[in-house]
Amino acid sequence: MFIHLSIHHPNPGFEQEVLDSMNRVRLAALGTPGLIQIGPWREDGGGRIVGLAMWESRAHWEAALPSLFAVAAADDPDGVWHATPPERILLDDAWALPPDDLVD
Repeated sequence: MFIHLSIHHPNPGFEQEVLDSMNRVRLAALGTPGLIQIGPWREDGGGRIVGLAMWESRAHWEAALPSLFAVAAADDPDGVWHATPPERILLDDAWALPPDDLVD
């Protein structure tokens, strides 16, 4: 599994615009091969909005990336909605298989 996590710090008054943009990307991504889950999440008690996209593999994410970022960039003004650029965290699956003696 591969996860793309983005942490957004919207400028005051632009939270809904950021959420709307993230939902446009979510809708565009639905049905994309390899996509497990995608969507925005609002921090409880804080001002951050987190985008979470779970993919079957990094290769699936890389294949979808150009079209999904094109959706986001099509109508989102740079530097207006965000106090700082979104932080992007790419997470590779690090699960380990149990030792052979623990497997039935």
